[in-house]
Amino acid sequence: MQKSPELVTSSSETTQETKKLGEVALESSQTGGETIKNAPCGINIVHDHFPEDISPKEHFGSEPETNPFKTEEDYKRVFNTFAQEELIPTYDTKDRIYKYKAIIRPYKETAEVYIQKTESMIKKITGEADGQPAADVTIYLDKSARPVSWFVNEFWDNFTDRPKPRTEFLAIDRKPWFEKFGVKLGFGEYNEDTGRLGAWDDLPIRDVTVDDIKTLKSILDRGFISYDELDSSTKLSTAKRRITGSEIDAVLAENESQERLARNEITSQEHDSYIEEGKRRGTEIAKILDNERLKNIKPAFEIASKIRGLFVPGGLSEEEIGDPSLIMNRDVDMAGKNILIIDEVERSGTTRAIAEHFVSWAFPEAASVRFQSFYEAKTLDVGSDSLQNGQMLMIPFWYSLTLDDGTGRGIRDISEGYYESIYEKNPTDTNRAALYGSNFIGVPLVYETEKGQKSLRLRGQIARLRVEYEKGHIL
Repeated sequence: MQKSPELVTSSSETTQETKKLGEVALESSQTGGETIKNAPCGINIVHDHFPEDISPKEHFGSEPETNPFKTEEDYKRVFNTFAQEELIPTYDTKDRIYKYKAIIRPYKETAEVYIQKTESMIKKITGEADGQPAADVTIYLDKSARPVSWFVNEFWDNFTDRPKPRTEFLAIDRKPWFEKFGVKLGFGEYNEDTGRLGAWDDLPIRDVTVDDIKTLKSILDRGFISYDELDSSTKLSTAKRRITGSEIDAVLAENESQERLARNEITSQEHDSYIEEGKRRGTEIAKILDNERLKNIKPAFEIASKIRGLFVPGGLSEEEIGDPSLIMNRDVDMAGKNILIIDEVERSGTTRAIAEHFVSWAFPEAASVRFQSFYEAKTLDVGSDSLQNGQMLMIPFWYSLTLDDGTGRGIRDISEGYYESIYEKNPTDTNRAALYGSNFIGVPLVYETEKGQKSLRLRGQIARLRVEYEKGHIL
């Protein structure tokens, strides 16, 4: 794969110094050429911690009233971060493989296309585009979907008069979860065992449903067995006998319904249905306590508690992180909410499946959980089983196909070690929750010292794009 031409930014295009993210930084450390800041409360980075006062004026000086865009070079000068890369494939008959030449699409075209995509995204969030329920909460997947939130938040009032939903961020990607569950991915993220793209079906937790999570929670809440005892086959068989033998749920349901029947609060028919439901629940609980099934449900339950814990007001206690069922009983502001998960692009649907399941497990009280991608990727389609089939040819411009250094997306990768250090220095409940859920949150940046200030430049140029759009300079 050939590298794209290096883009040179003149000193006049460098962003000006901006305000610090917060007044309370414990310390700074150097990692990978970028400065990261120990936030006073790690849990805060679930929310959009990027400064909201960024404006084109702050980064580019005053904007001319007359249209500054007369040539392609004008667009490139003002929107130099909008380098939309495309790979042009050519089949090499000698080597029998596809080789690629990287080009940069016209900057004018890119500016106009991303305005259109942003309008479409906003209409999908509000439900105006597809008839879906309007999102009460949007969860953008870090790192690559964070710039999508910048586009959406900047242009929101231009394309709808509906209220903006709450914005959250979670780091959910497919690759770490294949590694966690021992699925080996080779070149092009193909499963080494199956020879196809790694997929949700490759993960042993794929069959776990939201109802399974609720049922396991019910088992623990009712005291049939403790969380620490779930791996004990002796305890499991005892719990199963208690449930199937005495139909404990049915007995509880009958006692309650008998009292309500005596008070004329329910009919005899409703009384019978309570008993039948109790029997059904007993059967479901016995089924879920089967050792093989529990192997899949237990790690799913832990995943759910790690995500949920990040949204618990005030953080988590030591007792709670030792028993995920306690975390699943903590109140979070998700009851009856329509949650929309947003990613920058979708390739195989695996990240969609992982994110939808994880978020649904974490918030079983939500009204709905759905997924939407911002950008439709262009991929190589050669109609064969070649490992190059499905090669990404064009994806959002902040995620380079050839020379991606991981910067410019406003957040660093996940790091359990980072949050261990934070917690050791400041062992609060919120930092404990951040450490417990560190598989799902990235490490914050000091934007002013980020390599090339790429995040500041992109955010500022998105703001400038909106201003020029409002003036009619860009259609």
